[in-house]
Amino acid sequence: MGNVNKSLKDIGSFMKLPGANLFISSTKDLFNWAQKSSLWPLSFGLACCAIEMMATFSSRYDLDRLGMITRASPRQADLMIVAGTVTVKMAERIKTLYDQMAGPKWVIAAGSCAISGDHYRHIYSVVPGVDWVIPVDVYVPGCPPTPEAFIDGILELQKIIGKGKTSPTYNTSSIPEEKTLSPLEVAKPVKKSKNLIESKFIDKNEILNFSKELKNNGFTYLKFITATDFDSNIVLTYLLGNNTRNKDVEFNIQLGEDLTIDSLSDIYSGADWQEREVFDLFGIRFIGHPNLKRIMMPDEWIGHPLRKDYVMDAHFYPYRPTRKEYEKWKTEL
Repeated sequence: MGNVNKSLKDIGSFMKLPGANLFISSTKDLFNWAQKSSLWPLSFGLACCAIEMMATFSSRYDLDRLGMITRASPRQADLMIVAGTVTVKMAERIKTLYDQMAGPKWVIAAGSCAISGDHYRHIYSVVPGVDWVIPVDVYVPGCPPTPEAFIDGILELQKIIGKGKTSPTYNTSSIPEEKTLSPLEVAKPVKKSKNLIESKFIDKNEILNFSKELKNNGFTYLKFITATDFDSNIVLTYLLGNNTRNKDVEFNIQLGEDLTIDSLSDIYSGADWQEREVFDLFGIRFIGHPNLKRIMMPDEWIGHPLRKDYVMDAHFYPYRPTRKEYEKWKTEL
């Protein structure tokens, strides 16, 4: 920590004058010393590594002694600690927050997922490292990194700022003009000998009357709506609960090529959110839904991730490169 804890005497000299003291230093060294000694990190977290970051900023470790004061607004912060998995949807928000931060500004990528995507790196919704979104100055490895590792990363950043030599890492795709997913390829079908769901099936044209009758009989709680892709068809599954009688009813609907069905949002308020999720992940359209749009994936996302014909390792520019680009980038490190 010798070079980190520089005092004013390390960046200049004092001269005693009659009635006063004079300090002589370069403005560059003085500003670097002030900036490293008063880092104001933005307080936000993405996943499990954020819990360790919270512990680091607790009273046990007392980062105030390093000049670290967390800020809730990006306009008052100059350090972003990215702690957790970066998804494509969150990448846009991270970029917006980074752009709103005051300059000069720095970034610490904390944890394996923030650094490289870790074991999620080839999943459709995850960015293989936050340096595909914003420039990163310091990497803190670990899953999750301990508070001591966080502090070591902060001290390393202070050392870099104190020297006035920053060279952040930033990756860009070689095909920047493409902004959306590549066309979906048809995956090889998974063979199933039979439909594994052994429950009551109803005709999809009867769903409104059937649901109203169940609600009149006390099944007022819509527990979930989900779907299963069985290659030849998609099956919708509904589970309704009667809290008075402590009883559940499950029914299923087999959809053909026409992936549309009436919405239950006017009967069960909980259907609003759950139908949006099924639409997002399976592409089933619910007729009469008041706001049927994506809820998990970005609005411009192509395809539905839980369908059998969906390619998991698809790219999404500018935050997810192709597998070939990513593998090439690793060899160039």
